[in-house]
Amino acid sequence: MTAGEKIKSAAENVKSKKKETKDKEKFEKRIMEELLKMFNDSEFFYYSENFDLTTSLQRQHSPEYEQDAALWRRADTRFFWNRHMLEELIHLDDPLADHWLLPIVQGYVQMETCLMDFEEDKTAADMSSSGEFSPSSGPKLDPLSYNISIVSRRSCHRAGTRSRKRGIDSDGACANYVETEQIIEFSPHIVSFVQVRGSIPVFWSQSGFKYRPPPRLDRAQPLEQSPNVWEGGISSPACLGHGDSARFDVSSSSSLLLPQGA
Repeated sequence: MTAGEKIKSAAENVKSKKKETKDKEKFEKRIMEELLKMFNDSEFFYYSENFDLTTSLQRQHSPEYEQDAALWRRADTRFFWNRHMLEELIHLDDPLADHWLLPIVQGYVQMETCLMDFEEDKTAADMSSSGEFSPSSGPKLDPLSYNISIVSRRSCHRAGTRSRKRGIDSDGACANYVETEQIIEFSPHIVSFVQVRGSIPVFWSQSGFKYRPPPRLDRAQPLEQSPNVWEGGISSPACLGHGDSARFDVSSSSSLLLPQGA
């Protein structure tokens, strides 16, 4: 090999490396643009710097919940939508990185302060049937306020559009699972009510190419052969953290009828 050929070969290596660098930069730029579009153009992603949006108040007050841990460490992974993006920082296991690891949830959050004006209610009650006002005696009551919040959390497992994601998977995750929590705070009292919804927890699907696609059971083997899902009854994560759940007897001879949409 001549000196000229060596120089040419070296130049080709530089060009190859330069092309790889440009391709990597283009890919990273595209990813950043997609992330900015996803989080800035959508109104359904939320985060909090000091409150765990991924976990209901009931679970936050359970003995297993670590109140003093960093947010990302105590977050419910079912609703931790950006966890996969933070894996490298999580693997560092460095307390200095905790500030940058904020869980993002997809769903809906709204908080309102409501006023209870007892004097206004009493005035309405004092109106006579003829429309005349007859003031009643008694101490004046100051208005009181309470806060009401709605938090809907959509699971990041088996999320998808209608008719494309149905049923349950081998890990027990239901398609399009959503947990909706209503919180009422009337100091010093706080009450919470949680509702959950999801696709019917069996292995089924719909083609999605028809106006009214018929449901179809997908698993040929008996449901008892799926130990991650069936242990004499449903062990789906959808049932966890919500008190007692009714057991589904998979040995029952009765058939399960699937509706046109669920």
